[in-house]
Amino acid sequence: MVQDNKLGRERLSSLIIIFCLFLTVLTSIGVNYLDVKVLNIELIDRELYTVITEKGNVNIHPDDVLRIERTYTKEAFTGESVELDKIYTDKGFVYLSSQAPYAELGQKLMNTVDYYGFPLWERSGVDWNSLTKYSYAVGTPAQQVPLLFFLLSLQYAALTIGGIALIVLVFPLRLGEEEWESSSAFAQGEEESNQEEQDELRQEVMKSLAK
Repeated sequence: MVQDNKLGRERLSSLIIIFCLFLTVLTSIGVNYLDVKVLNIELIDRELYTVITEKGNVNIHPDDVLRIERTYTKEAFTGESVELDKIYTDKGFVYLSSQAPYAELGQKLMNTVDYYGFPLWERSGVDWNSLTKYSYAVGTPAQQVPLLFFLLSLQYAALTIGGIALIVLVFPLRLGEEEWESSSAFAQGEEESNQEEQDELRQEVMKSLAK
């Protein structure tokens, strides 16, 4: 009975993990499909920039910039330093690589608000919670934003549930093995004790008969 329950738990946990993996892959495909790529950045006025995307143009003013994240890495093959930036605005975010053809204008846009090039810059009064509603690529059509957030939420839920199922699958198995080993050792000890008692009783009977 215990073995059947153990197998049932293993089977259920495995099915949940497989389903969550499938759902994660499916939502990742959907998020990538809805992603909007930046094609170019142009300066159309003294402080007004146009971000040209696959879905149209978006005008961005320095006042629209809410947060800037700067990270530095190196290419795997050449070892060349690459700067990867993420610019959050109230119209979505822009990924910017120092190797992009529009990197110079992107840097100019960031420098208009972040004069010192800090790794993390935030506008006063802005925190991460207030930025979550802008966690989509610049140029994403307004009607697709709710769908994008739904897919992201579904992806996070699938990862969380899958992780819990993996923990339930792995740790109880180890505990079950330890319990089985301890119970086996206990049963073996009882058998040896009973055998010793029987041997002693047999010896006493033999002694009585000998007298």
